[in-house]
Amino acid sequence: MRYKCIVSYKGNAYVGFQSQINGLAIQDVIEEKLKIIFREDIRIVIASRTDAHVHAKGQVFHFDAREIDTYKLKGSLNGLLPKDIHIRDIEIVADDFHCRYLSRGKWYRYLINIGEYDPLLDGLAYQCFYKVDVAKMIEASKLFIGKHDFSAFNTTPKSEKEDQVREIYSFDILRKGDLLIIDVKGDGFLRHMVRILVGTLLDVARGRKSISDVQAMLEDKEKEVLRFNIDACGLYLMQIYY
Repeated sequence: MRYKCIVSYKGNAYVGFQSQINGLAIQDVIEEKLKIIFREDIRIVIASRTDAHVHAKGQVFHFDAREIDTYKLKGSLNGLLPKDIHIRDIEIVADDFHCRYLSRGKWYRYLINIGEYDPLLDGLAYQCFYKVDVAKMIEASKLFIGKHDFSAFNTTPKSEKEDQVREIYSFDILRKGDLLIIDVKGDGFLRHMVRILVGTLLDVARGRKSISDVQAMLEDKEKEVLRFNIDACGLYLMQIYY
């Protein structure tokens, strides 16, 4: 049977979702617990790789194994997993379902604290220690909506992905007290793309870049442009659309 799973996690303690040689990944932890349940090695396929310290509300993965009641499987898995990883949903899907290739879009959220340092947000939001013009930030974000070549706004080499055109469906910035909630939805994202987009907007908000500078970056399409890759701790993968 093929199982589709939705998982939430806090990424602070991990080197990322995908298994790596340089430390513990969330994939390693999940596969270890699946092996206990199924008594065989289980390899999961992930929909989206997330970097070290990135969090998720709606990451998706799938795997193949013998049939087990999904309600019992969810309970057993959550009973074994650490508190910073939680399986939200498990369902049996068609054998040809693929969580990565069938994805139609993703929703990312980025949190920024623009007020006094809050220890309760440490590791969960980017702490901004300088004054920002949120109105300019919102104005500049409109440039990203639509289909563009985002070569200047990611770190994926052209040798790996020549086509770096992506479509941003929406780019919303909401202020709640001292917390900025930035929601970005699009058909797909390249490496560090959301973090660089948000970092660029912060540069505009603090006067280090103008809106015309951002427009020039979109038109330039060069990897060597000066850009701010903001910390991973404020980034959340909220949902993957199918």
